[in-house]
Amino acid sequence: MIEDERLGGQSWTRIYTRVGRCPQTVHSAKRFRGPTGLEEYVGYGIGMALEVTVEDEALVFRSHHYFLAFGRRRARAPRLLQPGLMQITHRDEGGGSFSFRLTLTHPLLGRLVHQLAYFVDP
Repeated sequence: MIEDERLGGQSWTRIYTRVGRCPQTVHSAKRFRGPTGLEEYVGYGIGMALEVTVEDEALVFRSHHYFLAFGRRRARAPRLLQPGLMQITHRDEGGGSFSFRLTLTHPLLGRLVHQLAYFVDP
């Protein structure tokens, strides 16, 4: 994680590998902006406002809404174009490890994405 002036926040890079497929790389920036005070910006004018809570000793990020930015102008994405509720949970698993759980649930189509990964600090 590093400060990224181009994205305007702390830059996060994730690389997802799958057997027999090309790796997928996702870049985003967490920024202290917007109506909730925290947002995730993925570039190309697309981002989501986040609400942060602590639940069962885990840090939980939930999408509040998605937005489109054009220079200094911003607009909430229409509900019909939003992918659904994004929830990310970071949980300390003890012994220097933590779990990362990401779920995207669409109001009509149900759960579209579910990821669970475990990480260990070296």
